[in-house]
Order: sequence, then structure tokens, then C-alpha cells
Amino acid sequence: MLEREQDEDAANHMIAFSSTCVVVPLTTDLALSAAALHKAHKLATADAIIYATASAKNALLLTCDAHVQGLANVMFERKR
Repeated sequence: MLEREQDEDAANHMIAFSSTCVVVPLTTDLALSAAALHKAHKLATADAIIYATASAKNALLLTCDAHVQGLANVMFERKR
């Protein structure tokens, strides 16, 4: 996607922002937590992994995915 970016300023902003991100490895403990969340809330696997990761890091999950709307520490924002 970045390769298609026509606006050099926007591309530079995206690169700068991504350098501030934290990459969290999918450990066995995190996978087991995601499996439990998948079962408890009937989440898709990817949604459960994302939610488990945010929960493990005590992070607020900002999303426009209605599947996790209403769960603890989730801020849901509708798509515009």
C-alpha cells in the first residue's frame, strides 16, 4: 500500500508512525488466552488474538469491528 502512496508527506508520516508501534509476539500463553476469549465471546480467531493481545498489554482497543463492541477496554467507533 505504501508503494502506491502518491503523497510523499503522507508516506513519510506513515513510516514515522509505524516506527512507534510495538510488535507483540504470539506466545503460547497469548494463544491460550485468545482461545478462551474465542470460546467465551464467540469471536473469530483473529479478533480473539487481537483482543487477547490488547488485554495482555492493558491497552485500550480502538476498533470499528462490531464483533468486539461492548467488551471491556474496547472503544468502538463506527465507520464513516
